[in-house]
Amino acid sequence: MCLLKFLVLAIVPLSFAQNIPKATNLHNGLTEKIGNFSIELLYHTSNLEQSKGNLIMSPITVWTVLAVIAEGASGNTRRQINHALRLQAKHTNVTRSEFQKISEWLRVNTNTIELAKINAIIVDKQRLPQQDFHDNAKTYYETDMITLNFEDAQNSVNLLNSAISNFTHGKIPKIVDTGSFQDSQMLLTSALYFKGQWTIPFNTSSTSKLPFYNSKGEKIGEVNMMYNRHTYPFSNIKILNARVIELPYGVENRLSMLIMVPNPGVSLASMFMKFKELSLDSFFEELRISKEEFSDDEVDCFIPRFKIESNLDMTSVLKNAMGIEDLFDARKAVLPHMARTPMFVSKVVHKAEIEVTEAGTTAAGVTVAEFSNRIGVVRFEANRPFTYMIVEKVTNSIVFGGFYTEPSLY
Repeated sequence: MCLLKFLVLAIVPLSFAQNIPKATNLHNGLTEKIGNFSIELLYHTSNLEQSKGNLIMSPITVWTVLAVIAEGASGNTRRQINHALRLQAKHTNVTRSEFQKISEWLRVNTNTIELAKINAIIVDKQRLPQQDFHDNAKTYYETDMITLNFEDAQNSVNLLNSAISNFTHGKIPKIVDTGSFQDSQMLLTSALYFKGQWTIPFNTSSTSKLPFYNSKGEKIGEVNMMYNRHTYPFSNIKILNARVIELPYGVENRLSMLIMVPNPGVSLASMFMKFKELSLDSFFEELRISKEEFSDDEVDCFIPRFKIESNLDMTSVLKNAMGIEDLFDARKAVLPHMARTPMFVSKVVHKAEIEVTEAGTTAAGVTVAEFSNRIGVVRFEANRPFTYMIVEKVTNSIVFGGFYTEPSLY
């Protein structure tokens, strides 16, 4: 059986010089800040990577790595990180507490959904981090410390790649090479794995080869288009000039894929620029109202079967678009609470993969909705560039997000 799978890994080299938790209202406070960071990161990354085709990434893993680094930073270095993460140093204890609550919901293991994460600090056995930094990373961000011999780079590479490969079920077999350990004292990693069955699977016999267009309506290729008819939550979001559909996973209504297709003549960049002004709560509220108002209306849903792999260097986006500059400068980085030896971050590497099939997915201001066209069966067709997000709905965390712009027959 084919399933929907996602996986991701973020890794940061620092160089010299299934008990379901109790539901609470987690849609504001830190979750809202992480959501805003996630939208901004997706937007800037898409602009930087637009010439490279389709995109998949996990914003929350990047946020987590940066939050751990912030625990070891001070001065302007910390101020820049906190500004990008929407945090304030004086509220550090609140951030820690709220992240612990969010983190509980990012672990799911049922018959239909698996969502798992791992955070780790890889350190040279000759240069252990400050004990307080290690304790805080472990206590508040569930980040474990793994000690390796960085002088034996090849063995360290094999051990780390093997551990990540096992965690991501073989989807990310290699994340570092021997160069990652040169002049490095510490590596920070954050990995996420998601595998989910659609609540309503697509029928493989209904998949057919159909054209895919650009935003101008010009045919640019073909895709294997999956089809299903169901009463999906669906809405026209006026402020976005886009149609939005929610495709749920599993039976718990915990995770969903949101697909946003701009209206004809509207570019993906133009739509996403406006999306930055909205909250995920607004999306789900409009979709909820739509489903209640038109609960008997079915939607003919057409989405491509696809697989995307991304290998991203996030350094430029974080420096030039998100304002985190000093962290990457050996002369300016200030990380005294992390280690006694002066350090800076040389690179932030982010790897992710998504596979969307008939059975599911695998991966290692007021919003106004129009419902006037909801008469009978509505047609939702992702046959031109669109954005998608996998969202954990209790916390509104964007687990994965990306763009589909270049068609392929997967």
